[in-house]
Amino acid sequence: MNDMYSSLPEEVDGWSKSDDDARYGRESLYNYMNGGAELYLAFDFREVFVRRYSDGSENEIVLDIYNMGSPKEAFGIFSCDREDEDAGIGQGSEHGPGLLRFWKDKYFVSIVAMSEDEKTDRAMVSVAKAVESVIPAPGNLPDLIGSLPQSGIKENRTSFFHSNVSLNNRYFIASENILNLTNDTNCVFGEYGNHGEETGFVLIVEYSTEDEAAAAFETFTNSYMPDAEGKNIIKTENGNWTSAVNSGKFISIVFEAPSEERAGELHSQITLQER
Repeated sequence: MNDMYSSLPEEVDGWSKSDDDARYGRESLYNYMNGGAELYLAFDFREVFVRRYSDGSENEIVLDIYNMGSPKEAFGIFSCDREDEDAGIGQGSEHGPGLLRFWKDKYFVSIVAMSEDEKTDRAMVSVAKAVESVIPAPGNLPDLIGSLPQSGIKENRTSFFHSNVSLNNRYFIASENILNLTNDTNCVFGEYGNHGEETGFVLIVEYSTEDEAAAAFETFTNSYMPDAEGKNIIKTENGNWTSAVNSGKFISIVFEAPSEERAGELHSQITLQER
């Protein structure tokens, strides 16, 4: 990693390194970010390398390279907050005003600019491409992503995570951790409804043991759908349907299906494989 960081250019498009580089680990991350560390620590975050570039005025570009420990963790932190268009950088990216984010292999990269003019925007892209070029190879997506139904899935709206804070950042279900999520649970979440197809959301949770999954299933159904009367499907107050299934070490839940039939259709397309 030291070799990778030393390979980064100190000058890009007229923007020069403006301060000493910094690195923060799990113990010191709170010293770098106030209020956002919990989201990173919910993954297998190892450290973040920070470099600042300046154009000689008060404008500044801040480059953060997060070592997330593995490709699935890098994809996970990237996937939990996507809003902008893909920039075609790395294995997945987004580029909006003053922000460019991408992931490749075990690294998640965030580039933030203080201004939003065209010159700064070009420099951000150049910095991103320079970082991408020193990351030697791509990594694999989490295996659990392949368990989601593929028909009608919204591109760039699938997520991988572990904890309740990440779930609620993606789709709020309750203030309490009613699915008993921990850093050892693996979760994927998908949104549906491309091109006029029926909508819905699918959450799949993989637990370490079948007993853990069964206990979480009981807690979830008792808390979230207490009036289901043992049917594991219920029509919610907004007129949509929620259904839940426990299968071995897995729980799969369909939220906001427009019909009971649609909920069953999404469940039938889930493909679970023990690992």
